[in-house]
Amino acid sequence: MAFIGNIVAAYAAQQIGEYNAQLYNQQAAFAKAKAEQGRVAYNQLDRPRLLKSQASHYSNYYVSRAVSGAQLGRGSPYASLLEFQVNQHTDLAIADYNETVDYTDMQNQSILLTAKGRGERFRGRMTAGVELGKAGGSILQWVSGN
Repeated sequence: MAFIGNIVAAYAAQQIGEYNAQLYNQQAAFAKAKAEQGRVAYNQLDRPRLLKSQASHYSNYYVSRAVSGAQLGRGSPYASLLEFQVNQHTDLAIADYNETVDYTDMQNQSILLTAKGRGERFRGRMTAGVELGKAGGSILQWVSGN
């Protein structure tokens, strides 16, 4: 009569596998949504704020250099303004890069969680198959013993 326990264990293993797969799929969907939300927040809030701040800083810096007179050459206010703009563009490029890396990382996390979900579903089915095999062997043994 051990086969009854094996059949119940098979059903339980399959249900647990499905539950775990659903859980990982929900986590994957959350990670993907969080990645999209982060990208939208950066593009609609952080990046425009950074650009506005840079424009304001550049304007202040330009005015402070303009009062020193017009000169050209190394160390001149003009060269200083060019260097200031290069630094601002570098900061923006770094911020864009960091956002892309964060987005890609969250997307990869989502893909990994989906794969874990598939693995859990497969493990549940495999365990159920083993338990059903045990149940079949137990039934055969029980029938041949009687």
